Amino acid sequence: MTKRAFIIHGYLSYPQEAWLPWLKVELEKRGYAVALPAMPHPDAPVIAEWVRFIAQLVGQPAETTVMIGHSLGCQGVLRYLENLGIAGKSVTRTVLVAGTFPIERSREEASVATAGDPVLRPWFSTGVDPVPVKKAAGRCTVIFSDNDPYISVEKEKATFRTVLDPTIVVVPGQGHFNEDSGITELPAALAAAFA
Repeated sequence: MTKRAFIIHGYLSYPQEAWLPWLKVELEKRGYAVALPAMPHPDAPVIAEWVRFIAQLVGQPAETTVMIGHSLGCQGVLRYLENLGIAGKSVTRTVLVAGTFPIERSREEASVATAGDPVLRPWFSTGVDPVPVKKAAGRCTVIFSDNDPYISVEKEKATFRTVLDPTIVVVPGQGHFNEDSGITELPAALAAAFA
C-alpha cells in the first residue's frame, strides 16, 4: 500500500512557504506520495470549505496515511480528524506544527485570542470533540517553538496534553516556523512524520 502524506499550510500561507517544500521532498525520498496543496482562500479561510477540501484530497485514509498541519492548518487537520473519527476511520500519524487545539470560546474570548481578526474568529470560537479526534489521529506529535509570537505555548501544551496526550516537542528559537522566522528545514517534523 502506498504511503501518503498530506501537508496543510495555514492562514495567509502557501505551499512554498518556509520548510513545507523541504518536508515534501524529504518524505518523497522516503517513498511517500505527498500532497502539498494550496488551500482555498488562505487569506479568508472558511472552516467548512477547508475541512471539505481536506476530505476530498485524502479520499479514503489508510493505515499508511500521515496528516501534517502548520499554524491554522493544524486546526484544519484536527477538524478533518474529528469527522474521520466519528466515521470510525483513522490515519497512522498526525504532526501538528505551531498550532492550537480548537476549543469553544465566547465571541469576546475568540476576539481576544485572534487579536480582533474577524476572519479567524470562527476558528477560535468553534470547538471540536477531542474523543473522535484522538481516535482518528493515530500517533500524534505536536511541535512548538519557545518563542512563538502567536501562541501561548505553555497553555497550548497543557490543552493538547489534556485532550490528545500527544508527543510534544519544543524546538528553541524557531518563532512560528514560518517564512518570517527564516525556517527552511524542520527535522523535528520529518522525524515525527516518518517515525
